[in-house]
Order: sequence, then structure tokens, then C-alpha cells
Amino acid sequence: MQKKGFQYHNLGYWFLLFIILAAAGFYTTYFTRLSEPLPVVIHIHFVLIALWLIMLIAQPFLIKYKKLSWHRRVGKASYILVPLVLLTSFLLIRNEYYRNLEGLQQQVADGLKQYSDAEILQQAAATPIGLFYFTWFLVFYVLAIKNRRRSPLHARYMLATALTLTGPTVDRIVGIHFHIYTIGGLSSYILSFLLIDLVLASLLYFDYRHKKETKTLWTCLLIYITGQLLYYLLPTLDGWSVFMKYIMWPTP
Repeated sequence: MQKKGFQYHNLGYWFLLFIILAAAGFYTTYFTRLSEPLPVVIHIHFVLIALWLIMLIAQPFLIKYKKLSWHRRVGKASYILVPLVLLTSFLLIRNEYYRNLEGLQQQVADGLKQYSDAEILQQAAATPIGLFYFTWFLVFYVLAIKNRRRSPLHARYMLATALTLTGPTVDRIVGIHFHIYTIGGLSSYILSFLLIDLVLASLLYFDYRHKKETKTLWTCLLIYITGQLLYYLLPTLDGWSVFMKYIMWPTP
């Protein structure tokens, strides 16, 4: 009997792994700090991401057990949830940018650093990892919704959307628990990048072996690899800090 290969309606089981990753990644930076006066947007963002993860896990099971009407209802609910996730994500990215900016300005004022205004902006914009995952999430979600009536394409784009959760979780695990911040002169974010690429490449291989459509996963993989290369390239360009200052406007 010919093997069926990877079954996308079983994605819910695999998405359960994100619960473990989130618990490990955010235990120190969030769960142990719940008694502290954290910004409200952090708590709102956590709740929204938790709802998104529940939705992400539930949808493949609804397909698997032929609850198609509920699958459509939950999918339509994402039209409200996802914009809120994106909004709070951007606010957190923006807060991080201005916290870095103000920290550098304070170091200059205290005489600890000697940066020009342009160099301060360049340093504040040097690690825009959140912005890249934000962009990937938006792109893949839009592609998934655009192809919602074509189940094989929709499932693959939703998988690519889910993989954006890899960065915020794995990056924290690597940094906080293993104290790895650079690898071969590159930031340790390269590990999350490679993990995402490996998952997509493996599924692409399975689809190819079982004569399934491969264009969608090729598209996902190329979008990720292009973004990963740009992550390391763009901050080295002169105009990048100006671009970051522009999209983070207005200042608090």
C-alpha cells in the first residue's frame, strides 16, 4: 500500500508543541513576572496569542472530524482576532524600539557612550527581529485567507503562519536557558530561521515524494529565506535606521 505521507488535518497534534515551547520560552520573561507592574498591552497580547494558538490547534481537528461549519465559524472569528494580534504585536515592537532608543540616549547623556544622533538611530534599529516575524505572520495569513476555498493551499499557508511562533519561543529558550546569543558571528536567531526552513523543506520533500502540489511550500520557503537574508542585510544599509524611525512614528 502506498504511504499517504504527511496529513495536514493532523496539524493540530503538531501545533500542541507550541504550548510547550511557549511555556519554556516565556516562563522567565512573563509568567514569573505576573506580580510585577507590566504594561497592560503585554497582558492583552498574551491573551490574544493564547486565543490564536487555541484557534490554530482547533482548526485542523475540526477538519479531521468533519465539523466544517464550525471550522468556517472559527475561521471568520480570526478576521477579528488576527488584526488585534497584529496591532498589539506592533505596539510591543514599537515599545521595544523606543526603549532601546531612550536607553542609548541616556548612555550618551551619562557619558558612557559616544554616539551621534545618526548612530543612536542605527543602533536602535539594529535588531528588528519582531518586525520580520510580524511581516511573515501578516503575509502568510493573508495568503491563507485568500486561498481559504482551496484546502491544500490554505492548510500549507496556515502552517507557514503558525511557524512565526517559532521565533519568539525558540529564541527565548536559546538565549535564556542556554545563554547562546551569537553563532558564527551571526545572532542566535539563525537557529529559529534554520528550524523553520528545515520544517518547510521536510514537508516539501514529503509532498514531492507523494506527488502532491509543491508550489505553495516552495513559495513559503522562499518567502522565509528571503526575509531571513534581508534580516541580516537591511540593518547594514544607511537608509534602514531612517526607515525604522519613520514606521515607528509618532514618538511616545
